[in-house]
Amino acid sequence: MPKVLKFAAQSLTALLYVAVLTIAPAPLSSAADSGLDKLKWHEEPRAVPDTLFQDGEGKDISIADFAGKVLVVNLWATWCAPCIREMPTLDALQADLGGDRLHVIALSQDREGARVAAPFIEKNGWSNLALYVSDGTTFARAAKIRGLPTTLIISPDGREVARLEGTAEWNDPEIKQALSKLLSPEG
Repeated sequence: MPKVLKFAAQSLTALLYVAVLTIAPAPLSSAADSGLDKLKWHEEPRAVPDTLFQDGEGKDISIADFAGKVLVVNLWATWCAPCIREMPTLDALQADLGGDRLHVIALSQDREGARVAAPFIEKNGWSNLALYVSDGTTFARAAKIRGLPTTLIISPDGREVARLEGTAEWNDPEIKQALSKLLSPEG
């Protein structure tokens, strides 16, 4: 093989390798990426906005409507790639721990609301998550959200006790164990 062709083949191979590394999404599977290290527990519980959002039927609700439950309130959008990547883990968390004492609120921030969020949830098969929508700014602004995804951990008494900015594997055993501690009577 002539040197020019060999050099071109090697250059193309290197370029393809770099392209694959750049384009391939990073998995959320390593222990360091579980998100537990990004979950910031507040020294003092914080007030939660009483801002209204809507459920799947368009009914106005607020965090206060879930009093007595640990809430995992995740702000996401259909256009947010990291949000979409972590949604299956939120769906699994709701399936594993959701019920009378814990509830995952995946709160869509899409401006078009339920019109785009509902079919998106259905298309992706997230069958354990109920539909909740905000207008894209009201709840996020009141909760001082800096970016998507962001997740608030709300104690049964309705106070924000922790916050995670970015993605996490919500079905990771360590995260589930941390959340389970909030479910115990000692909290």
